[in-house]
Amino acid sequence: MTSLALETSTRAASVAVRHGDRTVVARLEAGRAQASDLFPALERLMQELGADPRRIEVVVVGTGPGSYTGLRVGIATALGIARGSGAQLVGVPSGEALVFGRVPVGAEAVFLLDARSGEVYFARYRRTETGVEVVEAPGVLKPGEVAARIPARVPIFGDATVAEVAELDAEQRARLVADAVPRAEDLLELGLLHLAERGPTAPDALEPLYLRPFAATTRKR
Repeated sequence: MTSLALETSTRAASVAVRHGDRTVVARLEAGRAQASDLFPALERLMQELGADPRRIEVVVVGTGPGSYTGLRVGIATALGIARGSGAQLVGVPSGEALVFGRVPVGAEAVFLLDARSGEVYFARYRRTETGVEVVEAPGVLKPGEVAARIPARVPIFGDATVAEVAELDAEQRARLVADAVPRAEDLLELGLLHLAERGPTAPDALEPLYLRPFAATTRKR
């Protein structure tokens, strides 16, 4: 089986292709998450694996939140590839892919992102043996509300600027993992688990995860 993943929610975009039991990855230059950059990278990976682009079976794409432009490009590219090859589509929130690749089974993590306009994107996840559980569903908080929602000792994923915006205390800042970004290889692995568990994402349902008001609900993935 040939499957691929596109992760374009940050400036550090990446793509991954799996053919049989081999997976190869390409990291794009910062800010180069345009279709004109994604397609050549995918073509190089397909050639390296000896895979036929017409026989792609699964396309996984990160749905954010993150760069508006990057997400739109990634999703449009995924839709185009799926239309051309007949592949199944799977949309996966980028924060879940980050936790899947960076957090050990049984542990939790918090994902923060500057939502602009004086607000902070917040989500809390738990890594499980079969994927990622959403402990606190993604949403938007005021800066003064963030610190109290973060449990003790769990890692905090976000960029360096979000510590100021979210008004994190010194102990929380020490737990901030500021260099971690979602990776296409983790997105691919989690997307295939999602596909096996609940099937593909309908093309008309594949949309970027925009920042919405926080809702205290819990769901599993």
